[in-house]
Formats: sequence, structure tokens, C-alpha cells
Amino acid sequence: MNRTVLYGDVAVPIHERPWQSGPRQPYRQTYHLQPGESWLQATTSSGQWEHYVQLASGEQLPVGAVIARELMAEGALAAYFTELWIGRCVLVGPDLMCVKPQGAAERFLAEMRGALGGKVDGLPDVVAFFPDGKIVLREAKNVGARDSLRDTQHEFARAARRLFGSHVDIAVVEWGAKDRSK
Repeated sequence: MNRTVLYGDVAVPIHERPWQSGPRQPYRQTYHLQPGESWLQATTSSGQWEHYVQLASGEQLPVGAVIARELMAEGALAAYFTELWIGRCVLVGPDLMCVKPQGAAERFLAEMRGALGGKVDGLPDVVAFFPDGKIVLREAKNVGARDSLRDTQHEFARAARRLFGSHVDIAVVEWGAKDRSK
């Protein structure tokens, strides 16, 4: 069964992933990272918590990094997980290194800021760029968190479709354990 969700007034696919959620961990303050710093170096918060994907190796990674790695394996030239905090946009590669937006990422963010009044509120968790010009946007949702798409995310998706048309591929990645007894 192919599930969908409305994202910016258009039904988009929900890609289900069986990735297990590790135990709750202090949130790594990705928004403080500077280009060249590793996500592993980010300070942790005593008041914020997050669940990371538990890999078979035992390593725990942000879901955005796992999605970015998946997109790189599919042929992306570049893929990043994103963090927005008080207007600051941080991009982190699948290797967990913070990068300065360059090339396609820099152009994409500039065009989106222009369309959204100088902000990129609603930027999905992952953005990737493919050789054919396709821009892939993925929003991650942990099934245990019960969060849903926000108004700013719908607005972002509408603007991306206006600007990039068929070159933009938007979807939701649903991950984590589900109660299948219902």
C-alpha cells in the first residue's frame, strides 16, 4: 500500500523505513556548528532531547544523516541534513561535517529566501541535489513522536514547487517502531 500525505497542498509519498530509534539522548546543538566542525563535536543540551537512529553497528545518528546517506547511494551529488535556529541555517553532510552552502545548495537557499521573504522557515530535514537538476526534499517523522507538518513547511513546499516545478521531489520519511497491533 502506497501511503501519502498532503504537503503544501499536494499528496506526496510517505517512505517507510524500519530504522530503530535508539534511547533518548541529549540533543546535539547542531545550530551552533560552524563549517568544518563535526556534528559529534556539537555541545549537548540539558533541556532538549532527541531520538537518533540506532544502526546495526550500535552507532546512533541523526535521522537526517541516514536519509542523506541513502540519497547519496541513489546518486545525489550532494545531500545534507538541515538545522534552522533563529534564522540561521546549518547544513551537515552525510559524513556529519558542517558545510558552508556552495554551488547548488547556495543557489537553492538563495532562491527560497527570495521567495519566502528572506527566510527559509519550513526547510525540510534533508535536501539533496542530483546530476539531472533534481532537488530532493525529505521531511523525517518518527512514528513515535506524533508530530505533523507545520504551516511553514507547507508554505516552503508551495514555494519550492513554484520555483522549481517538476525538478523538486518532496516526500516524508517515516521511521521508528510502530504499534502494529491496532
